[in-house]
Amino acid sequence: MANVFKKIFKPKKVNSNFNDAITMVGYEPNFSKFGSHTLYSNVVYSAVQMKCRYFGKLEPRHVRNVDGKLTVINDSAIARVLKRPNYYQTTYEFLAQAYFKRRQDKTCYILADTYNDKGELEGLYVLLPSVKPILKEYPNGDLTYLFNFDGSNNLIELDYDTVIVWRDNLEDQQYMGGGTYDNQAQADLLASLEAYHTIKQAVAEAAKLGCMFDGLLKVNAYGGDDESTKAIRDKFLEDIRNNANGLPVLDMGADYVQVQRQLKMVDGQTMQEIKEDALISEGVTIDMLEGRMTTQDKEAFYENHIEPAAISLGQAMSKVLFTQWQTSHGDEILLYPHKVQLMATSEIVSVITATIAAGVFTKDEYRNMLGFEPLPNGEGQTMPRGYNNLDGTTDNGGGATE
Repeated sequence: MANVFKKIFKPKKVNSNFNDAITMVGYEPNFSKFGSHTLYSNVVYSAVQMKCRYFGKLEPRHVRNVDGKLTVINDSAIARVLKRPNYYQTTYEFLAQAYFKRRQDKTCYILADTYNDKGELEGLYVLLPSVKPILKEYPNGDLTYLFNFDGSNNLIELDYDTVIVWRDNLEDQQYMGGGTYDNQAQADLLASLEAYHTIKQAVAEAAKLGCMFDGLLKVNAYGGDDESTKAIRDKFLEDIRNNANGLPVLDMGADYVQVQRQLKMVDGQTMQEIKEDALISEGVTIDMLEGRMTTQDKEAFYENHIEPAAISLGQAMSKVLFTQWQTSHGDEILLYPHKVQLMATSEIVSVITATIAAGVFTKDEYRNMLGFEPLPNGEGQTMPRGYNNLDGTTDNGGGATE
């Protein structure tokens, strides 16, 4: 684990004997600063964080597909790392952060650490570069990534085969996600968000200014009567200091004219349209952010956003973590969802009612659907035999005894 950070932050002289990797679009990836981002909007950020939370619930598994039959592998080094990606993060935290970085930069880079005596996978780390990396190609055809990290004064070179590259919105970039059209769409959304932010600031300032003046004091004094004017002014200031309501005590020499507040607010429909425009770009509605989602909403949200990302990340991880031989023999990474979490309680009860007689799930699996803890001493690992033990045998599943 410590070797990972030594490799990233130790002083390293970059070999200058390389050329930029050539792309099929005829230009080269280069350094570019991360500028203003739509994620600075609380509307967009809330929508993205909602998707991160859903994605963090997935369960990555090492599986082997042989003749169409999937087998979950639990005793491999890869399987162990998938259950605990690194010393600092849980699986949920790892997946949620990876999804966020992919949305933020259109590409998420994950380092596969294999620093042990056996060459086995030791950990997975979401990389946080300060700028987009450069892909370099050496004369012998080897590819490496050059990363720039905050806290390091050197470009860090990592082998191409040790970096999982999870892309989003593939367009006209050969090695990274995003592109010309995505950048333009984000710029258009950013303009709307800037307008939305400006409107909110204007409303706040208008409300603040509207509360600064309660009225106007008209002083009936001759312009040339300096002493009389000064006395009235001093009296006015004294009254303001002594009265919490801000109204001075007046005499016959002054008139008070109250200011009628007429704060002009921006059309609510305009504000709503700008907000919905931002949320549409993320595929989220206000009802979804507030937790008011039907089962159909959840299924559509999962199929449109979570499932494609899960397939994409599984394939990107499989590409780096497995050899060609392993891939040809069916080894791959799949991210499994808790589909039951997408259902309403009434629908979960319907599933249990329809399957319990056939003994499809164990008692603990049924309890998990309803949010209950497993039964003690492994009692919940048995299959329910339904309402009647039709074959007349006795088991631990609750069948009838003779």
